[in-house]
Amino acid sequence: MKFKSSLVVSMILAVLAGAGATAQKTVDAVLNGTSLWLGSDPRERAGTLIEGEALARLSWQADAPAFPGDRPGSLTALYDARLAPGRFGVPLAEIWDQDDTFTAAAVFVIEPEGFRADPNGFFEISWGLWNTAQTGMNRTGNFSDFAADSFELLEFAWFPNVSDFFGGPFLSPALFGEADEASPLFPFLGGFANFAFGSEAATLPMGEPLMAVLEHRPEADAVVVSVHRVIQGGRVVPIPGAVSVIDLTTLPRRMYSFDALGLTLWQDGFSGEPSSLYARVTFHRLVAVPGRVNRLESLLHLPPPARP
Repeated sequence: MKFKSSLVVSMILAVLAGAGATAQKTVDAVLNGTSLWLGSDPRERAGTLIEGEALARLSWQADAPAFPGDRPGSLTALYDARLAPGRFGVPLAEIWDQDDTFTAAAVFVIEPEGFRADPNGFFEISWGLWNTAQTGMNRTGNFSDFAADSFELLEFAWFPNVSDFFGGPFLSPALFGEADEASPLFPFLGGFANFAFGSEAATLPMGEPLMAVLEHRPEADAVVVSVHRVIQGGRVVPIPGAVSVIDLTTLPRRMYSFDALGLTLWQDGFSGEPSSLYARVTFHRLVAVPGRVNRLESLLHLPPPARP
């Protein structure tokens, strides 16, 4: 599996390096795509998707830009594994499914102050795409019922926990397909009966802007997730080792669709005290576009989305 994932990564990077898309095409794609606009408080904006107890986890700041191309305004999310779950985002401009090529990206800062990742726990900082009609709020299961109901969910996930038992931290993106009720595992595992993921050990820096990119590449049977530093001058530099691939051929039933983009704020059904994760993450940009993106830097210099 390790060899196959590395091969898929090499293929994807070769395709991206040879792509002929221009920055202008990227801008056009974003204008036809979806962006969570943070120039004003999105919690008070009509059309924002607020599911579960998301509002209890969020705060908006009219702060200064964090990098070249950024604009005032950011949204801080609290990832506390003990809290009730929620999701916060925006509808996609169009529905995407297992056959569509698309790219999603988030620019965020993992705040070092108060950060805690229990070495005896395992929990994620996450965002992604989901199906508002199918994706439930139980991502992890619990001690009495391992079944998750987070069907049709694709997410960036970084697990910062480090222990002597399983190592870490891990960049582990995940994909839940449609509910496969015909599977003999479904009564016991729910969403995990139709589930695929990638996992690579990866340490992410705190206190500085990072860009996480999620690339859905059905033609390569892969979802490629990578994390980059946003450095002075607005350049995007890959973090060594911070690439993880979901092999789509490992998904038992390759059927899913997404109509929303945003933050996934889960509750850990297995967490006790202390919380398996307590982290504040400040988001400066969240965007999803159809097709491929040739220059990631272009995502830092886009015009704001059209708003009513």
